[in-house]
Amino acid sequence: MAGNSVNFACTSLAGVNKVGNLKQDENGYYPMIVGALNVFNSAGQFYVFEQAKELFNQSSQLMRRVSRGALRGEYGHPKPLPGMSDDQFANRVMSIYEENTCCHHKEITLDFDNVKDANGKPIIAIISKVCPSGPFGPALEKSLKNKDENVCFSIRAFTDDYRDKGITKRVLKTIVTWDLVNEPGLAIAEKFKSPALESFDDVDGKIITRGEIERGMDSASMRGLATESAILTADELFLSMGWSAPAGSSIQRPSYVAW
Repeated sequence: MAGNSVNFACTSLAGVNKVGNLKQDENGYYPMIVGALNVFNSAGQFYVFEQAKELFNQSSQLMRRVSRGALRGEYGHPKPLPGMSDDQFANRVMSIYEENTCCHHKEITLDFDNVKDANGKPIIAIISKVCPSGPFGPALEKSLKNKDENVCFSIRAFTDDYRDKGITKRVLKTIVTWDLVNEPGLAIAEKFKSPALESFDDVDGKIITRGEIERGMDSASMRGLATESAILTADELFLSMGWSAPAGSSIQRPSYVAW
């Protein structure tokens, strides 16, 4: 059972998509590596597969959003704005703003056989079929067609971190989406490189408390913000972390929750 806080993770895989070789399918989607499991990031934290595999079952929150055609990515990760409280930021990272979208994720699959880390060790790659769409879709499309420009996606997720034999292990509890991010100065790569943290260290690994999530959602409600941008609700996050439902919620534990 998780404690009363959750870590916000934004880890990108550096140089894994050699854009010049990517081919569109008949519907305009590109197959791209957007993440990995059973792999270390550059901070020495290990992304665990076994405890996260249920997220990729067809009945999971993530895959149900994919099946509805409702999973989109933004042009850059959400960042704390000047004057933004932790409560407000907690609400922001659970939302996808339509005006910032650049792509649609059509299909999410795991590749257990064909991707290795920098040391030649097999890892589990997360593959998405990505189609440029939304206000920033043309910018993504242009980058994808430029054989000299690298394109990198980064997971936006909440994790439960723990120490095991001196290693920090990160368990994905809820995946919000995969956003397009920049890797400045990165040469086109032909082989897998170790995951690299995005260039805002104040965000990756940020601990968000249960209270901040509740207050952030309450604040959004009081301001009358539209709920359609919230792809991850507080109810869903609470379920994934094994917390009791937020005050005033009528949530029922669904059959796909295994605790």
